[in-house]
Order: sequence, then structure tokens, then C-alpha cells
Amino acid sequence: MKKLVVLVVALFAMPLFAVSVTPEVSTLGYGVSAGFGVTPLFGIRVAGHTGSYSRDLHKESIAYNGKLKFNNYGGLLDIYPMASGFRLSGGIFGNDNKIDLASKPGQTITVNGVPYPSDAIGNVTGDVKFSRTSPYLGFGWGNKPSGHGFGVTFDLGVLYQGSPKLRVQANPKNPALVPASFYTNLETERAKTENDIKNYKYWPVVGVGFSFSF
Repeated sequence: MKKLVVLVVALFAMPLFAVSVTPEVSTLGYGVSAGFGVTPLFGIRVAGHTGSYSRDLHKESIAYNGKLKFNNYGGLLDIYPMASGFRLSGGIFGNDNKIDLASKPGQTITVNGVPYPSDAIGNVTGDVKFSRTSPYLGFGWGNKPSGHGFGVTFDLGVLYQGSPKLRVQANPKNPALVPASFYTNLETERAKTENDIKNYKYWPVVGVGFSFSF
């Protein structure tokens, strides 16, 4: 985050056509971006997002509480090929997004096809993480670099976040009651699930905002 602040300060020190501030909502979370018009055809933006989304998930007979947590920030290069609001965008995001998982209590937990009583193994927790550095490509509409006043912004693109990495662990109250085979089956199930989600490398980005340029 310190790097993002330094970049914003440095950009404000540059000779600029216009500066815009945009609160926005997107599939990256709730956030704000600051845009800097360098020429009539060229601009730079810095952006950060946060937020969370919860839902129930199921794997075999295990019911999980799942929570997607957004925490990302980055810099974008905007090209305005027609010197209008239409822009092509590319950049890099620091990606700390993740998914937290926790099995629901009071159920028989089936791991790699083998059922285990939850009283013995406790609950199963884990998380899914992505590449810390994620490139972005997209297009959209925003205030042109030399414009001033209010406007609505729109962005459509994709964030490449690499193959998701899954971690899981059991949390037994008494480890002595856990069968030795459980941990082998848990790792087998983890590897199978990670392989199932390996193609979720691309995160679609759709965002809208309300911009003020001065």
C-alpha cells in the first residue's frame, strides 16, 4: 500500500491535463480509483478495492461456509484512441484476494470417498489463494484525460490470477482419535480439488463508477 501512496503523490506532482477521482463498484470489490490525464490520448490510473461475499459450498458430502475476501490494488495505463471517453486499459494488480472455507459442524465428513465423524476430526478449514501479481487487460468508458466535471465510468476486462492454490487442514479436539488414513485421504482430496479448479485462472472484471474530474 505504501508503494501505491508514493505513486499517487508522484503523479500529482506531474504536469497533468486533468485529475479524476472515482468511487466504484466492481467484481473486484468496492473501491476507488484516481485517474491522471497525461496527454489528450493517454492517462494513468491507480485503484484499490476491498469487500467480501459469503455463500455455502458443497464438496462431496461436506457443507462449507465459504467467504470470498477482496483486497487488491494496482496501476493502469489508459489509451484513448479517439480522444473521447472510450479507453483501452492494461496494468498490474497486487492480488491478495482469497477464499476462506470452514466445514459446518455436526455432520459426517466424507473425504476422498471415506466417511468420518466430525466429533473425531473436528472441522475442516482451508483457503484458496491466487498469484500475488496479476496482469489486467480491458476496455471501458471514463472521463477523457482533458475533461472536467462529473461522469459515469464503466470497465470490462479480465484479471489473470494464475492457477488457484488450495490449502486445507483438520482441527480435531483430540488428535489421538483421528485415524491415520484420514490425513492421507485429506491430502488426496485437496490435490484433486486443486486440480479441478486449476482452470479458474481468469477473473472477469465488470465495474461501474461515478467520476469527478478537475
